[in-house]
Amino acid sequence: MKIIVYDDTLDFGGHQIMACHGIEALASDPSNEILCIIHPDNRQLAEKLAPIKSCQTLEAPGSTRRCQSVLNHLDHRGIKRLQHRFGKLQADLLLCIQGDIEQSSQALIAAHRTGIECISYIALPHGRTTMGARFGAGRDAFDHGLFRLPSSYMAISECMAGLLRQRGVTQPITVVPNGISMPPVSVATDHSLSRIKTEDESERIVRNFGSPSGLKPQDRLAVLGMLGRIEFKQKRQDFMVRTFCDVPQAFENCRLIIAGDGSDRSMLEQLVLKGPRNADIDLLPWQNDIDAFFASIDLLVIPSRFEGVPLVMLEALARGIPVIGSNRDGMKEILPEEWIFEAENAAALAETFSTVRESWQQRIGPLREMVLNEHSLEAFKAHFRAAVLGQ
Repeated sequence: MKIIVYDDTLDFGGHQIMACHGIEALASDPSNEILCIIHPDNRQLAEKLAPIKSCQTLEAPGSTRRCQSVLNHLDHRGIKRLQHRFGKLQADLLLCIQGDIEQSSQALIAAHRTGIECISYIALPHGRTTMGARFGAGRDAFDHGLFRLPSSYMAISECMAGLLRQRGVTQPITVVPNGISMPPVSVATDHSLSRIKTEDESERIVRNFGSPSGLKPQDRLAVLGMLGRIEFKQKRQDFMVRTFCDVPQAFENCRLIIAGDGSDRSMLEQLVLKGPRNADIDLLPWQNDIDAFFASIDLLVIPSRFEGVPLVMLEALARGIPVIGSNRDGMKEILPEEWIFEAENAAALAETFSTVRESWQQRIGPLREMVLNEHSLEAFKAHFRAAVLGQ
């Protein structure tokens, strides 16, 4: 089978990482020919695809822009150019990698017009108003027609499949849960005592979150961590920093580590620098060594306004690290009710942290086993391959 995989964005996050694993699974069958059409400047995606055998990478003739669903009604030349490309390639199937329905949407239109079967592998089918986008209601109206174009969908969770149906999707939807590489056997799951470096590496901080001692949990030093793209509108690092500073009674004996890069990195640096607890907050660049990052924290925080199924959440749970998250999407679907809080509610976040700090050890074992059993990378590849090939 000849399969075109299309992604004309500059994004490289969890969804692209999962797509690459899926492409690797498809390419493992020598009867499949994989053509990946990607943004010419997406170096991270190109590097991830390069080692995959039987996979050829081509440059996309255009790229997704802001308000792409509106621009699709104006850029007739770009869509015709893509139609021509698809016609020449004579593929059996188009697999469109979409963070949201606007991304790579010209490929949906071109495939529909050329009669190529199209599968949308989509992470976030949320409405623009939910995402906090400008002119959200108007853009939602333009997005509506795009949801009708794919022949079928691959969603990353039952929650996301439900959102697709809310957006009017009647086509078949297959749920392909995200998967992760299992943590090394040597990774400890007893987070009773560890050490981490401060940002300048001049001193070490001893933490014993939940360790057996005469101290109450609130009297022990706890290290909270956030890892991912720094982007306030979705990820809400600014909300986390303000809550950490404004609710001292909950976070008095705590440190906060935020690791990542993104469009709002400089604003985050200024927010921390001018805040009252800058000595207790460490800002680190993106961490390629996630085992070292997870070894340095006691608890992961995901205060996002919206999410899919965060890989970082699965990575933490697989290592026996508790996670608190906003009551949205993948966090609401996987985390215990007492581990989630009302999104953007500082008091609720603080209360949830206090609860989890007291009782996390009672819940972490089954959660860890669930992730290890149901969200392995091998299971993801098998489900992805079956969903694409109809097996």
